[in-house]
Parts: sequence; C-alpha cells; structure tokens
Amino acid sequence: MTTLTLEQYRTQFAQRRFLAMPLTGMLVWTAMAVTGALLPPQQAIMALFIGTGSIVYLAMAIARLTGEKMSFKKSQKNPFDSLFLYGVVMAALVYAIAIPYFLADYRSLPFSIGILTGLMWLPLGWIIQHWIGLFHTLARTACCTVAWIVAPEHSFVTMPLIIVAIYAISIVTLERRWRKLQPLNTLTAQALAQ
Repeated sequence: MTTLTLEQYRTQFAQRRFLAMPLTGMLVWTAMAVTGALLPPQQAIMALFIGTGSIVYLAMAIARLTGEKMSFKKSQKNPFDSLFLYGVVMAALVYAIAIPYFLADYRSLPFSIGILTGLMWLPLGWIIQHWIGLFHTLARTACCTVAWIVAPEHSFVTMPLIIVAIYAISIVTLERRWRKLQPLNTLTAQALAQ
C-alpha cells in the first residue's frame, strides 16, 4: 500500500462533492423555520436541539443519494477526514456556550447554535482551498448577529431562514466547484494510483 504525502491527501480530500452535509443542514434549518413559526417555544426548542444534533447522522444517509462516501472508519480515512471530523466535534462542543446563554434567554438558542455550528466551514474552506468556507462562516455570523440585534423576538424563524439562504449559496457554489473539478478528478486519480 502506497503512503501519500499530506498534500496528496489534501488534493484527494478536496476533490469531493461536499453536498451531503450542507443539503442536510439546509433541510434541517428549513424544518427549524417551520417549527419556529408554528410551535410553542418549548417544542421549537426541543426541535432545534434534536434537529441540529442529528445533521451528521442524516447526512450519512443523504450521502448515498449524492454519491458521496461519509466513512469514519480508520482504515479508509484520509487525514483530512479526521480534521473535518474534529471541526464537527468542535461545533458540537460549543453547545457549552449556547446552553447557558439559552438558559438566560431562550430566544438566543437559534442565534448561538446557528453561528457556532457554522464555524466548521472555516477549516473546510482552508482544506479545499476555496473561498466558500470563509464566506459561509462570515455571512452566517454577520447576518445572524444583525438579525439578533434587530429582532431577537423572531429568532426562531429569522435565524433558520438566514442560514437556509446561506446554505443555498454554498450548495450552488460547491456544486459548481465540483463540476469544474471533474476532468481533473480523473487525471488525479490516475496519478495517485501510479
């Protein structure tokens, strides 16, 4: 078995489509906008915790539909899979910030979770060397902050809608990026096989 250089692993990782997680995030946050608009606060809160906590697991199912592999088996891992997984864990750990803030003001939950879970786009953008990671994180943070300052009482609807809109831009961008890489993917796979 051939050992690749770190740059070769990065190139290999960057050639992926990366649609499963953002598609799942977009679906979940769309559901959060609906639950935020229709359900009483206690139920909308539970929906938000459950929905955002299940994105990774739902993405594993959606990955089959998008033709992606989301494997966390050590034998099949690219080191950048581990880095991405650490980004996911980092986003989950920052619930430690969201929960006390939520206990002080329940309306802050979509705001804090919306920003904190968007942080994992920064390392992804760096790994794939594409501006979409920085755009997604900064746009999500800035727009959610403005919405929180302007209308915190509507946070269970406005935050999810903002996040869905940013996901839409990110998904289109990632798909265009992936389509441009297709001729290169064939050549790179052949070079790595040699």
